[in-house]
Amino acid sequence: MLCPFCSFHRVLFREDSASHYFDCLRKEIDTVSDAGYSFGELYVGGGTPTVLPDKLARLLDCVQKRHSLTSVSVETNPDDLEKDSVRHLRDHGVNRLSVGVQSFDDDLLRQMQRLEKYGSGDMIARRLVHSAGVFDTLNVDMIFNFPRQSEASLNRDLRILTKEIGVDQVSWYPLMSASSTRRPMRQHMGGDVDRSRERALYQMIASHMLDAGYQRSSAWCFSRQPGLIDEYIVEHDEYVGLGSGSFSYLQGQLFASTFSINHYCALVGAGQTG
Repeated sequence: MLCPFCSFHRVLFREDSASHYFDCLRKEIDTVSDAGYSFGELYVGGGTPTVLPDKLARLLDCVQKRHSLTSVSVETNPDDLEKDSVRHLRDHGVNRLSVGVQSFDDDLLRQMQRLEKYGSGDMIARRLVHSAGVFDTLNVDMIFNFPRQSEASLNRDLRILTKEIGVDQVSWYPLMSASSTRRPMRQHMGGDVDRSRERALYQMIASHMLDAGYQRSSAWCFSRQPGLIDEYIVEHDEYVGLGSGSFSYLQGQLFASTFSINHYCALVGAGQTG
């Protein structure tokens, strides 16, 4: 199932097509490495790259063999935290895990169609506590300003993160909508985004996080310690994005890889990049 609010590049999971995609991604990594590019950091983002953990581990090994990485960050979903396969990613060089939680409010999780998939807010909180210390950095992605989110609900989310769990890093993003998500959001989440209260909710978040001892790494990212990476901030002069829908910035130009997975695999199969 696809979350009704998400407008990122994503498709429904099919194991055969996902396996083929991982194979193509490894080939693109080889193509770019053979062209002379060298990497010190790796960020594996998207919806759920841990959906095929063995494939992901092989992909990480592919990069590690050719590049000296000091930082490897991977995204995952809450239900994967208890799986040994995700913890084994640490053995393949992963030192930062980013978990898409969004909220601990069961009513909101139900509206997002995440309650049945990933469990209740209490279950997710227990998994996060159980995962503390497994990776150097445990980041939690949260969303605020849902149509039916109250200030009391947001305050509870803040309290759980900072007092009950004490995660290393929290990234707070305002709910965003696109033309492709407006209809499912109205159908499942009770309406469109009300931007008139976004600033007040953000100020509530920032005040609480700073009072709890977190430092603001960027507008949306709060960390317990300085130096923790922010997954959407790139401090290098250039970067390369691999995979369908990725972006690269090279020699003053921004490049986008094709958003068609079939086209992407065809390009990579012909020895090109996306």
